[in-house]
Amino acid sequence: MTNASWIVLAWLVVALASAVKFWSITGPYRRKTALSSETTVDQARQRLERRWRKDSKV
Repeated sequence: MTNASWIVLAWLVVALASAVKFWSITGPYRRKTALSSETTVDQARQRLERRWRKDSKV
């Protein structure tokens, strides 16, 4: 039989690696949203409305 702590350690390593990978994959999105957070509410609303109209035409 194996010690249960080794299984928990393996799962922790996998969880940590997954979190690091997720963080690196979502980096460009976070940078993009950080830049767009400087926009006004009206600009954000207009951008969402354009996307909504574009998606409804498909």
